[in-house]
Amino acid sequence: MKNGDILIGAVDNEKLITPGGRILTISDVAILRQDRVSSGKLRSDIIATKKKFSLAYSFIDNSELSVFLDLYDLNTELSMLIYFADDETTPGPLPNYDQYIVLMDAIERTRLTVDLDGIWSGVTCVFNEV
Repeated sequence: MKNGDILIGAVDNEKLITPGGRILTISDVAILRQDRVSSGKLRSDIIATKKKFSLAYSFIDNSELSVFLDLYDLNTELSMLIYFADDETTPGPLPNYDQYIVLMDAIERTRLTVDLDGIWSGVTCVFNEV
């Protein structure tokens, strides 16, 4: 694998997803407990911070979209591997990727052409860290 590759699937059965036209956005989501005390002052406790991954494609065809639809249909926790270095250039005992256990949200998309290879735009796949 090389830097920037993303694999998603069941644990120990991850598959490489298409990099063409892909934009990966990673954001932190804080899990908070907030309440006001008797003085009226707001108090907040951070319980945990989790990651939210958004994969946006400007254009994608039916076969590539079906990979994501199949993942969504699994309706289970998925493993996401994000490579930050090439396998060939960084050999060693430590992995050169970050692994996250995620759940997938429903896929947002817009169909541009209606043919056998249907072209879709604005495809966004969101994965939330468990």
